[in-house]
Formats: sequence, C-alpha cells, structure tokens
Amino acid sequence: MLRSSLSVVAIAALTACAGQAAAPEPDAEGALLSESGLKLVPIAEGLEFPWGMAALPNGDLLVTEREGRLRVIRGDALLEAPVTGLPDDILVEGQGGLLGILLDPNFDTNRKLYISYSKGLDDGNTTAVISATLSDDASALSDVTEIFLGETRSTTFHYGSRMAFLPDGSLIVTLGDGYRYMQDAQDPSLLHGKIARIMPDGSVPDDNPFADGSGNPAVWSYGHRNVQGLVYHSGADLLIAHEHGPKGGDELNVIEPGNNYGWPTITYGINYDGTIITDETEAPGMEQPDVKWVPSIAPSGMTIVQTAGFEDWSGDLLIGAMDGPSGQKLVRVDIGEDGSIGATEDLLADLQTGFRDVISTPDAIYAATNMLDGVVYRVEKAS
Repeated sequence: MLRSSLSVVAIAALTACAGQAAAPEPDAEGALLSESGLKLVPIAEGLEFPWGMAALPNGDLLVTEREGRLRVIRGDALLEAPVTGLPDDILVEGQGGLLGILLDPNFDTNRKLYISYSKGLDDGNTTAVISATLSDDASALSDVTEIFLGETRSTTFHYGSRMAFLPDGSLIVTLGDGYRYMQDAQDPSLLHGKIARIMPDGSVPDDNPFADGSGNPAVWSYGHRNVQGLVYHSGADLLIAHEHGPKGGDELNVIEPGNNYGWPTITYGINYDGTIITDETEAPGMEQPDVKWVPSIAPSGMTIVQTAGFEDWSGDLLIGAMDGPSGQKLVRVDIGEDGSIGATEDLLADLQTGFRDVISTPDAIYAATNMLDGVVYRVEKAS
C-alpha cells in the first residue's frame, strides 16, 4: 500500500517540471515495458474507440466500441463478428455512442447484462440504459429492454454512463450534465449532472433521497459534472465515483445519498477558454473531493484490484487517465483497511498512452486505450 505524503497537485507539478522523454518502442511481440516495472501485453487491436469492458466467467471479455458495436475478445483474440441485437437508436456523435457495460450479479445463472448508451430522440438525445440476455456463445443479445432514460438534451457531450450494483441489488447509473446544462446539476428535480439509483427492472426504490417528491425520485446524489468512473467497494462499504472537471478540477468522491457535490457552484477548475466559472472552491452543504487533480488527467474507467500477483495493491483503485496536462497513465489510489482514501501513484506515464477503461479480474488486469485504433492490453509485472 502506498503511503506517500505528497499531494496530487504537488506530484503533478513535479512531473510537469521534469519534462517527458519519448515513449519507448514496443518489443517484437508488441509489448510495452514501463519504467514503473509494469508491462503492457496487447491482446486485441483494431477496436474503434473502446469504451467499457466486462469479463465473463469463462474468461472472455466484452468490449463496447463507442462507434456502436459490442465486441468479444476470446483467447487473446478479437472475434471478427460483433454481438448482434443492440438497439438501432444509438447516437454516435460527439462523445456519444455505445458506452458502459455491466454484468448482472447473477450473470452465471441468468446471462443478464446492462448497457448504457446515448440514445437519439426526435427532440434531442439522452443517456439510456438497457438490460439484455447474452447468448451462451456470446454472439447475440435477446430480451433487450429499456430500463432507464436520462434528461433530454440537444448537445452530444457529457453522458456519464458508468454503472455499479449496490449490495441490496439496486443499480447505480451516472449521468453527465450535458455540458450546456451545467446549472441543472444543482436542481434535484432534473437528471442532468446526477447519479441515479434504480432497480434492475427500471423501477425506482422508495427509499431514494428525493422519492418523497422533493426532487426526481431516481436521483441518488447531485452536483456532478461528468462521472466517468464508478465502483462499489465491498471491503470498505463505499460507493466511489470520479468525474471530469472542466480545465482542472477532476475529482474523486465517496458518494452518499442526497449529498451535493458542488458543480458548478464550487469547482477547482476553470473554463477551457480560461474564463472563471466560479471563484468558490467550497461552500456550506457541498462536499469536498477526497482527491482532486489540478492539472487535469481526464479520468475514465475505474476498478478495484483483485488480481493474483498484485496482492500488494489488493483493494486499491486503478483509474484510467486519458489526456489533459497530467493524463495518459493509470493512477493507483490507496484504500486503507479502514476505508480511508489515501495517497495516489502514477503508473505507465512514460508510455504516453491514454486509457479509457481498466478492469481487474482474479486472473488479470486489462486496460483499454482511448484511441480510434484502440488496443486492449493485459497489465503484467515485468520479470
């Protein structure tokens, strides 16, 4: 477990001042060796903007391509034929497309999974979630059912779309603010800039914080910008999310029902054009991040380490970082035995590769790049 006392901001500043050497060349097998003692071994190439991954019990990987396809990696090879049965209303535009994927807790017996995507509507678009049943050979979806729709918008940015299950069987869904609708993130009656909690059939639990009519009954927490990473940490009994700030101000939060996480009333970032969103970084009734990244790292997928050979990281978070002044790496966040959020460690930064998603299984850690010509790597310790 990492116990550094350096702040994230200080580490970022030191890294920026040190400059960056050219990325190492891959070896004859295409593997990349990092100064951090880790190796990236390619298992599938030629994916178009891979976005989300899920590991099946038999070792296959499902990968969503933002371009609107669901792919299967089997035996360290990408199957040519995409999975059939996806909805025909996927909007592939801007940041939209086929996005998050999550297996049902009882997938072993029911073959059920959940997919989030940007759905085209007659009057705009929104984040949608479907449930579906995956065939035994993983070639097709059936029983496709829409279980959730977000707020309608006219933009194609900030869809959120990560999902996680809580121990009671309810499903958490993250929703972006739609970029142009940032002020709506402070209104619990609207779904822009929220984290929602529903049941797998799409019904809304009656113990949600705004189920009494004081807001949208599906809202679990609010004041978010664009939540791109989500896990339920069973060992610490924590729901943990991270979100993109604007220019600066990416943040990691422990999510509690009904809490306000501040966007855009408070933020550690500024507009991309350099103008000020707000001078406030804290305010009464609004949560402070457990970790903040200034400059930005553009955090993406997040996983809890549970992989053989990485016992020294067991229970810690791994976060993909895509871009920004301090991005293109994996970040490890120390989770203490008491559930405390500890220090961070940058990994693979010398490889200068952005990562859209990362997952940890009992057998392997997999990381997917965020590029048009995307690659899924297995992360190994160098011998």
